[in-house]
Amino acid sequence: MAEEAMAAAPPDAAAPAAGEAAPATQGEEKKQRGKPKDPNAPPKPKNPFQKCCAEARPRIKEANPALASDLRGMANALKEEWEKVPEDEKARLQEQYDKEMVVWKPLMEAYKMTDGYKEFFERKQDWIDGRSKKKLIKKHRKDAPKRPKSGYMIFAGEIRERVQKEVMDAGGGMGDIGKKISEEWNAVPEAKKAEYGEMSVRMKEKFDVEYAAYKKTDAYKEFMDEKIKMESDQMQKKLKRTKLGDAPKKPPSASALFRKDFLPTFDTKGMKMGAIAKATGEAYQALPEEKKAEYVKQADKLREEYEKKVIEFKKNGKFSSFLKERFKVKTRENKILRLRDAPKKPKSVFSMYAEAHKKEVPSGKGKGKGASALKDKFAQADEEEKKALEEKKKEADQKYAEDVKAFKESDKFKEFLKVNKDAETEMQKDALKILTVKFLNAAPPAPPRTPFAIFVSEKRKATDAPEGEKKSKEAKREEVKAMVKEWEKLDKPTKSAYAETFKDKQKEWEKEVKDFMAQDIWKEYIAECKEFKVPVKQLLQNKGAAIKQMAGGKAMPAKPEGFPERPPDAYKVFCKEKAAEGNSMQLLEMWEKLGVDDKSKYFAEAGKAQEEYEKDMETFKSTDEGKAYFRECAKSMQLKKISTAKKTFLKDMPQEPPSALKAFLAKTIEELKKSSPQLKGFELKKQADEKWKALTDDERATLMEQAREAHTAYQEKLAEFKRTAEYTKFLSAKLSSAPPPKPTGAPAKPLSAIKQYMKEMKGLGKSNEELQKAFEALPEEDREARKRKATEMDTAYQEQVKAYQSKPEYKSWMKMKAVHDKRTQLAVAKSKFCTGAPKKPTVAFTFFATDKRSTVAKENPDLKGLGPIQKKLGEMWSAMTPEEKKPWVDKEKEAQEEYKKALEEFHASDNYKAYLKVENRFKPRRFGLGKGKAKSKAKAKAKSKGKGKGKGKGKGKGKDKG
Repeated sequence: MAEEAMAAAPPDAAAPAAGEAAPATQGEEKKQRGKPKDPNAPPKPKNPFQKCCAEARPRIKEANPALASDLRGMANALKEEWEKVPEDEKARLQEQYDKEMVVWKPLMEAYKMTDGYKEFFERKQDWIDGRSKKKLIKKHRKDAPKRPKSGYMIFAGEIRERVQKEVMDAGGGMGDIGKKISEEWNAVPEAKKAEYGEMSVRMKEKFDVEYAAYKKTDAYKEFMDEKIKMESDQMQKKLKRTKLGDAPKKPPSASALFRKDFLPTFDTKGMKMGAIAKATGEAYQALPEEKKAEYVKQADKLREEYEKKVIEFKKNGKFSSFLKERFKVKTRENKILRLRDAPKKPKSVFSMYAEAHKKEVPSGKGKGKGASALKDKFAQADEEEKKALEEKKKEADQKYAEDVKAFKESDKFKEFLKVNKDAETEMQKDALKILTVKFLNAAPPAPPRTPFAIFVSEKRKATDAPEGEKKSKEAKREEVKAMVKEWEKLDKPTKSAYAETFKDKQKEWEKEVKDFMAQDIWKEYIAECKEFKVPVKQLLQNKGAAIKQMAGGKAMPAKPEGFPERPPDAYKVFCKEKAAEGNSMQLLEMWEKLGVDDKSKYFAEAGKAQEEYEKDMETFKSTDEGKAYFRECAKSMQLKKISTAKKTFLKDMPQEPPSALKAFLAKTIEELKKSSPQLKGFELKKQADEKWKALTDDERATLMEQAREAHTAYQEKLAEFKRTAEYTKFLSAKLSSAPPPKPTGAPAKPLSAIKQYMKEMKGLGKSNEELQKAFEALPEEDREARKRKATEMDTAYQEQVKAYQSKPEYKSWMKMKAVHDKRTQLAVAKSKFCTGAPKKPTVAFTFFATDKRSTVAKENPDLKGLGPIQKKLGEMWSAMTPEEKKPWVDKEKEAQEEYKKALEEFHASDNYKAYLKVENRFKPRRFGLGKGKAKSKAKAKAKSKGKGKGKGKGKGKGKDKG
């Protein structure tokens, strides 16, 4: 759309803003009347008829002076003079004119490229636009009431005829008439002037009434629609001229290039434009294919140059400014056309007061006058009057809200929203193109999306297609299908090699993008996105990572700087060294051809790097940053574990039904969406709330009863579900938190001989089964040496474990682990066996609040939300006497009694006994509860810091321990 606008701009566009005048040549510039003329343009030669008229006009005026004021008569006389000119003379004048035009045309073309011409063209176009608007207004004035005259103009109308006769008789002019009327007006007494002023006021009052009625007519609305459309069209054309004047012009097509060469050689005398175009088209079609191909090639070259220039043009600020200004013009037109009949916001209390009392204060600006005086007067106004105005304002606001609601449901408002959305979408689409050209084309190109894409790229490079040859989409599609079959035939090691190349390219690209986003160009891009209200493109957005994000909303934490990077295996070390010698498939073939001795150096290098990596990782884990990172990892894994458990075990768990209010609101909002699709979210919710408040007590009670029945049924199903094995498994997964981390310094268990061998050979890309067979195929000596080394490492490990387990850190960890196990098992047991435990009873205030909440909400509509209503209930409860509180206190006592009975029944149930069995496992056993000998008092004190009384015969105050 924007490109069409650029193409539509004239070659002589790009002028200064409207209203800017041409520079004065000498002294103060006199305001020009009529169509603007360009004094700086090369004078255009006169055609034969104009030359004839220039010579004949003075002669005709002298012979017949009456024709000087008779335009039609003069035109007829000049026509007769032209007809008398001999044909030879006409031919001579035409030949002279043609020669002069050959000289003038290049001069005019060069002048059109100057700033002077662009300035003139804009002034001329503004004059043309203004004349069009005046014509429209003149046409409208025929039906509109006549605007009243001022007192001076009424006086002037009464004496104009007399004064005109006197001045003309004395030999004066039109200026003298105005001067004479002004002098007589100055001589009129003030009382008489006041009479004329009163006449003007009465005419103005009558005009205001008539014009207000006229503004409601269809004729006025049609005029305003036509006027705003004209203004909008003129403003958009001016924007194209001023903002897109420097835009590159569309290049000619192949047929246009041919026409340019063909027309000078073709005799067009006496032919009409249609016939000329038809003859040119036939000549182009008759061209040999080779000649036609030359024109096509030339046109393609010009098109490529044009596209490059367009890209450069779009990078400057003029095009962005054009889009913003065009959007403003379109939204302005849309608002005036479609929101003209929208309800007007009611006046404020002060505005209504000011309108009623404006005649009681002196007019003017400043302290003690006009608005300032009215504000002072309003501050001292009677409270009764203010209250009356506030009531009036409240009624007006209510009516305004109803009118706005009705207007938003009208077709006019729906059309306004659609047009506004279209204008916004148009601007954003063009803005995205600009931002891509201006900023995103400078970003690092994205790497291949998959390992298969790298494979395709390598295959295409190897085919050596002829230079400049372009394949069709269908050919490319077939080519990819063939390559898919080749890819499927590749073995696992080859695909792994491509996967590694893909990861390396991805890492390199991510680093380049991060560097790009740290530059100023990215900040400028974000700023322009905000201006145009378009989304910022996420260069590093990884869809795969987004899909893997957990349901709990917490993804794995990003690796911090300094996190040790896992080193490459032997095969990757080899690939890195030989990267320049071939692609992924060739490198794999080279690796497989290497002997064991040749591969050993790469295995040695990879093993050394692995040892360094493991040391670095141990060091990183001991740092504060490392501990924090692994803590976050543990949290993420716990969330993932719970999320997985929910999906696995709670698939058949019954869903809790909504409350009465929630169900009513959801149903009402759904109905409103269908009946009033133009309403926004907050408006839908507001109307639904109003409908809920408008329900009668019986209607609300019915809904509450339905919600209670649904909730009772849900509780029964839930209790049944919680007795299933699936729910028990979920609780085990949810409540089994991660055990305390082992202290640092714990010895790592060494790998067995075969596992160590498989670790070393991982880079070969072979399966575990293949590696096991390869281990068995090793020479006996080599295999036995590996087993001996593994046995020695295991012996050393056992000794390290004994030494480690004697440390205080390990013993402390074992105690923490025991506490963790106890808490986990108790939590699982409580969730499993105590689900039917009675809830603690409600207190008296809660009973009171439940009974009175709806009443308080109705009596205090200004209180919005639960918080303010709860606060009001608290104030009411505090102000009540004990006698007034008694009904709810009695309810609390009854609830307490019921709770005690229910608790006793629960304690006697099998579920509670099962829970006690689990709890008793962790209680320390107590000995000495019979009549055995008690320990001495001193020994008891030494053994326990507690002051609990022992149950033996002794007088020790400490608890006995088994």
